[in-house]
This record gives sequence, C-alpha cells and structure tokens, in this order.
Amino acid sequence: MTGQALALRDKAEYDDDKPDDGRFNVSDLVEMFEASEMATVDSRGLSERDRDYVDNIQLTAEELKELKKRKQPAVVNNRIKRKIDFLKGYEQSQRVDPKALPRTPRHEEDADAASQALRYVADKENFDHKRSRVWDNLLVEGSGGYSVSVKESRNVVDIKIDHVPWNRMFADPHSSSPDYEDAKYLGLVRWLDYDDAIEEYPDEEDALSATLNSSSISNTFDDRPQFSVWADKKRKRIRIVQIWIKKGDDWYFAEFTKGGILKAGPSPYLKDDGETDCELIYGSAYVNRENERYGLVREMISLADEINKRRSKSLHLLNTNQVVAEDGAVQDVEKARREMARPDGWITVNPGFSDRIKIETRQDLAAGHMTLLQEAKNEIDMMAGNIALQGNALQKTAASGKAIIASQQGGAMEITPLIDALRHLDIRVYRAVWARVRQFWTAEKWVRVTDDERNIKWLGLNVDPARMQQAAAQDPGMADKIAGVIGNVAELDVDIIIDDAPDGLTPQLEQFQALVELKKMDANGELPFRAIMLAMPNLKNKDKIIAAMDEARQGGGPEQAQAIQAQQAAQQQAQQLQLAHAEAQVRDTQASAALKAAQAEKAMREARSPAPGQPQESADAQMLQLMQAGAQVEDTRASAGLKRAQEAKIAQEVDMAPHEMEMRMAKDVESAMINRAGVALKARQPSSSKSSSLLGQ
Repeated sequence: MTGQALALRDKAEYDDDKPDDGRFNVSDLVEMFEASEMATVDSRGLSERDRDYVDNIQLTAEELKELKKRKQPAVVNNRIKRKIDFLKGYEQSQRVDPKALPRTPRHEEDADAASQALRYVADKENFDHKRSRVWDNLLVEGSGGYSVSVKESRNVVDIKIDHVPWNRMFADPHSSSPDYEDAKYLGLVRWLDYDDAIEEYPDEEDALSATLNSSSISNTFDDRPQFSVWADKKRKRIRIVQIWIKKGDDWYFAEFTKGGILKAGPSPYLKDDGETDCELIYGSAYVNRENERYGLVREMISLADEINKRRSKSLHLLNTNQVVAEDGAVQDVEKARREMARPDGWITVNPGFSDRIKIETRQDLAAGHMTLLQEAKNEIDMMAGNIALQGNALQKTAASGKAIIASQQGGAMEITPLIDALRHLDIRVYRAVWARVRQFWTAEKWVRVTDDERNIKWLGLNVDPARMQQAAAQDPGMADKIAGVIGNVAELDVDIIIDDAPDGLTPQLEQFQALVELKKMDANGELPFRAIMLAMPNLKNKDKIIAAMDEARQGGGPEQAQAIQAQQAAQQQAQQLQLAHAEAQVRDTQASAALKAAQAEKAMREARSPAPGQPQESADAQMLQLMQAGAQVEDTRASAGLKRAQEAKIAQEVDMAPHEMEMRMAKDVESAMINRAGVALKARQPSSSKSSSLLGQ
C-alpha cells in the first residue's frame, strides 16, 4: 500500500495475542493465504506452462534428450507467440480514453473537466502501457489486475495506477466470477530485502526475523531463484503479503508475514456512495467449473504439441530406413544397420543375395504426418479469428481496403469476450481513479489538458470561479490559458464511461467519403465544410481542428488579421490610383469634345453665309465637312459617357473589394482544409500490402 498519509488503525488490534475483534488476526491471514495457494497449485502450474509455450519452451527435458540421441535438431514451430503478438497489436490499436457524463444538469458544464482530470492521471501513470501488460496476462495466464492507490509527497497527493502481475496475485479460491466480484478477499505478494523491510517497518523487526524459516507448497510466488516461500536466508529476502478482506459492505486491509502483522486497518478509500473500497482490481479471461482461471493459450497447447511432434516424426521417418533381407544376406547385421543409417554408408552383401535385400523409406507415413501437420496449423491459425481477421488480405481478388476492414471487424467477433473483459477492467479502474480524485484532491490543483507547447491550457480543480474571473479581468492573457475551473471536485457528480474507437468504422468511413464527393458538386455552398469534418471518423484532435477552422473564419488571430488588413489597404490604394487615372481620361475627353463642338459651331455659321464670290459647290462641301465634325463630336460625347460609367463601376469595385477578399480567403481556407482532410483520410486507410503483412502474423 503506497499511501503514507492514509489513516491506519492500530496494528496491535490485529496481533495474535489480542482477542479476536471479529475481523482477523495473523493466524487467520496466514491460513487464508495458504488456502488460496493450496487450492490453486495445479492451476498456477498450468499457467506457468502456458507462459513457457509463449516463450518458446515447448519441449520437455526428456524430449530434448531423445532428439539429441537421434542427432536430430530440436525444431519448435511457435505459432502461439505469433498469435499472442497479433492480439497484443490489436489491443494497442483499440486503446481507450475515459469520459465523464453528468448525472444532473447542474454538472453538465463540469463533466468535461472531470474527463480531463481522468486523462491527466492516465497519462501521468502511463496507463496504456500497463493496460497492454494486463492484456498479455489475460491472454496467456488468464488473469491480471491493477492497484489504484494514492501516495503523498511534499504535501501533494498523487494517484497511482500499478500493474499487478499474475504471479503476484492471489484471491479467495471459492470465487467463481471472472471479475472477482464475489471474492471475500484479494491480495498480492511482494519480495523485499531484509534491510529494506526493516526500513519500511521499523517497529516489526521481530516479526520479520521470525519469517526466515518459513516454507511453502508451491514456488509460483517465490523470488528468483526459488528456494522457499516466505523467506530466502541466503539472500536475506522477506516475502510480504498484502491482503484486502471484505466483511459485509466494508473492506479492511493488512500487510503481514508469517511472523506477524506489519500494518492493518480499515480501507482508507471510499466509493461515490460512501462505502469503503478495495485498492486491488482483478479480472480474468475464462473460469472453469473448478474455479480455475485460464487464458486463450490453454486451448492452443495440444495443437502446438501436435505440430511439434508431427514435424519431428516426419523428419525422423524421412531420415530412417527399413530393411527387408533374407537370413545370411550380410555377415554382420549391426554393422549393416549402422551403414544403412549413414548417407554415405557402404554395405557388403554376401554373394547371391544382392536381389534378396531391400531398403525402404516410409515416405507414406511421412506424407500422412505432414498432412495432419498442415491440418493442425490451420486449426491453430483459425483460433481467435486470425483467418477471418486477415480476410481478403490473403486473396489476390481483394475488393478494396473497405472490404478488408469489414472482414477484420467480422473476424474480431471471436475475441469479443476477451475485449469485453478488458473493457470492464478499464471502467473499474477509471471509476476507482475518479473516486480517489474526489476523496484526496481537496486542495487547489492545476492540471495541464493540452500537449500543444504553443497553446498550453490548464484546468483548475478546487479553484474559486469568482477569484479566477477577477484574475482574468486583470490579466486577459492568463484567461486564454485556462480551459476551465471547478469549484469543488468532491461535489461533482458524474458517470464514468470509456470512449474508444467506434465499432462501426466502415459505415462511418463510407458516409464521410460520400460527403466529400457531394461537396465537390456543391456549387452553391449548401453543404457546410464543418459538417464534413464532424463526420470524419477517428480524426485525432477533431475538436482542435474545428476550433482552428472557427478561428480562421473569424480572422485567424492578430498576425493574420494584420496581414489581411495590409493586403486590403494595398489593393484599395491600387484601385484608387486606377480610378484617378480614369477620371483624368474622362476630363480630357470631355475637354476635347467641347473644343471640337465649338469649332464645329463656328464653321457652321460661316457655312450659312458664304463669302462673296464663293461658288455654291464649295459651300455644300464645307457643309458636309461640318456634319462629319458634328458626328465626331457626338461620338466623343458617347465615349465620355462610357468612361463615366466605367468610373462608377471602378468606384463600386473599390467599395466591394474588402468583402470579395474575405470571401476568397474563406474559400481558400476551406479548400486547404478539404485537401488536408483527404490526405489524413488516405494516411489512415490501410493499403492492401500493409494489411497483408500485418494480418498475416
């Protein structure tokens, strides 16, 4: 138990020489542990064998000795490890995040803050890695678990999540529930150096010393190397047992050795309903009617033995001969036998017996063993959905990546019970973490909720909202860094669930691709791009991307706003210069037209009164010229009107320029986001070659 600031009951209440108070004493504790150990000797022995098979230890000492005698290599075809590694990789692709849902409308806004607090603890404790180790224990040995405790250091209470290996676990042997919910007690075993044990329990030196001569039935809980159960005199190591006992609705704990109780008391942890809670959270894959826990490997053992034996037998049959000969065919039978076994053997046959000796190799038997060997390989490959998970990836006629994904989801149905057991452990761990948060995080605490170094956000727990509002008013920059505050965490009432990858990925992916195609034909902009982003499945940090889109639509921040304003000012200045030039041309055209009109009017007056002696034909020609000049004047006036219209159009364009620039920039941002979404989608879709290489393992 790691919490040093937790309230503990006086250890003397649980000593052997004190009257039994209705809970337990050291004799009861030792008896409970040894009863669990004795009842699970065979089960733990089988689990150890299952782990050996995964670790490529599949042949016994006698079998290895026989192969060495035959001068035959010890070949092990370890298909079990490939299967387990495949399922471990599948688990890593399906990791989960906790999510808090409000139980009342009053806590609706604070539920996200609870989710962020849970994720902070999970990230700090590297929960994903520990979850993978528990998954490995479930697959191989059949059981695994966690310890959810608290530890105080420098007036700061940290919540700890520790992995409890299967060979350090023990429980009530009468428990038959896969999640140990019906167990009356749970426990774990630790090994400490004697000096470290004295340092941790300075007042219990006598009890620790009395443990040195203990013994045990099995060696599963032993330290390495294995000498005894309770202690190792040579290395001066002591086995410490921690046990959690349920009496009614209350939990009690004790840490002890065979020599006495070292620490004991009621559970310091509380659930949401106020009842005491257990620090240990255990689970298992399968339980048989003898209450023995086992994993997926158990049913692969016989097939692995068959594969190894038939392969070895086939190799042996192909390397040995049978001889049929008449009596007297050779002088020395044993010498002839040895020579026949050699690839370069020399056999001397007596005269007249060359056709009366026959050497045969039992290829028919070898072929039969190879046929059954292939059947055994196929059978073990079909376990846990591997063949179905590979799906069309193994076929040259694979339809598409979506078809492979659909086939994978169908194959994953076979391991759904195992995945469900792991998910149930996840929920129990996260609920225990939230209970520890509510109980022990009573002081002001700040939690970082983003990993972006350029935009770090903080969540305040047990922080007065009114005080934060005043601080934000004084320092607006600080307000931008605060994601939210919760006044009192203990009063926050939420339900804890897990938020993992959606089960129906293929339909969502097809829906997203259909929306992308529709957007390409959306000339009127009736389909919002934001809706397409929200429909994109499994997009990491989707909320951040949506927020960035909103920020870009609103101006994109101070720097981008300044750049836009500068660009707009430059464009307006250029258009104003163009407008001034057009106005000058209009004025010049108008002046030229006025001059030509005056000249034409003067010429017409002179034409109406010809000079004395001027012929009439000359007057008519001059009149024609005047009419042509008038037509030119009208044309000039029309050109002036056209330029005035163009001037008005330019002025209107100057007024509309900022709005058009905003629309173009918004369209450019939308196009860029569509391109990035397409690239991200293509990167997330597995190619046929990658799927084949991954799923073939």
